[in-house]
Amino acid sequence: MDVRAIFELPVHIWVMCDALDAAYPTGYGDLRFNVVMPVDRPPVGGPPDVSGIALRPELPGEQVVWVQEYGAHIPKSLRPATALHRVAVTDVAGPSYDHKSWFTPEHQLAEYVNSWFDDVRTWAEIVTGQDLDPNHRVYDAESVGTGLTFIEPPHDGALGLTITTPHVLPLRAQEWADILGFVRDGKEPLLEQVLSRDARAAHRRNADRRAIIDAATALEIALGRHVRSHADQLPEKQRGRISKRTALGDYISIAEHSGLQLAVPVDRLRWLNNLRNDAAHRGAAPSHGEAGDAVKVMIDFLGAHGRLRRTGEREPDGGEWVLADPESNDADDDQLVDEGSDPEGDSSLS
Repeated sequence: MDVRAIFELPVHIWVMCDALDAAYPTGYGDLRFNVVMPVDRPPVGGPPDVSGIALRPELPGEQVVWVQEYGAHIPKSLRPATALHRVAVTDVAGPSYDHKSWFTPEHQLAEYVNSWFDDVRTWAEIVTGQDLDPNHRVYDAESVGTGLTFIEPPHDGALGLTITTPHVLPLRAQEWADILGFVRDGKEPLLEQVLSRDARAAHRRNADRRAIIDAATALEIALGRHVRSHADQLPEKQRGRISKRTALGDYISIAEHSGLQLAVPVDRLRWLNNLRNDAAHRGAAPSHGEAGDAVKVMIDFLGAHGRLRRTGEREPDGGEWVLADPESNDADDDQLVDEGSDPEGDSSLS
């Protein structure tokens, strides 16, 4: 059976327009399929040229959004860009199972498509800093006083509207292709980058205690790796302090007493560690401003000493990640190269 389908993304993903009107191979587990992108037809795009869509009048209609341009700050080098809402799925191929003959490729697609999207959006969040959590959306426009009905004075509806123009880094066509390939091949992003993503997402949702703990854990992974990689350069006493039980505070002390050059001052690292200890062991929540500063400390450190390094100069209106070819690197080399970031904006990267 020739399986074709339309998938509405749980959260739209910003892509450059050069990613449209093309097909990309991807998959999940043993399932394989192609993602066919809408055509570039500003401002709302059009359905991809896939057999059967024209026979379903509700799919190509004006009320069905395939891509949509929204108000956002986008770096000049990444324009034009648009928000991807729907894709077509074609060439679906999956294994057959004697013990469950009903589990055909179309059933496998239905079973796995949301897990596939979760892996895709995780990579996209790490690469671009976009916030794509479908289970806890953060909207650019929010009503003030929603659900509140005044008896006196006689106000009607919300008292105001809060509108935010986000800073967005859209995916390039090659980045989109690489991400879909990573998911197909089961390649997971680095844990420190997932924790960095989680810390930024928690801060945006005012979960400041969670943001501190995730930021410090990401920092501990990156700093610990950095210190251990320089073990042969450390004084013998400091080298002897490294073990499986060495924690963030120990790594900070080892780096300081060994004179290791770090891109972030040691006192800032120690300050973040103290916030983490207060949050984890004493249940203390930092202020929203402190959590934001702590996330920035983590971003700066990972950008300089993590496995995904910043290279080049940041553009005045933002920067971007560039996906590198993993096959061209050694096993321990970077999978991504960051060409700058805007750590204080909605699109902050680490």
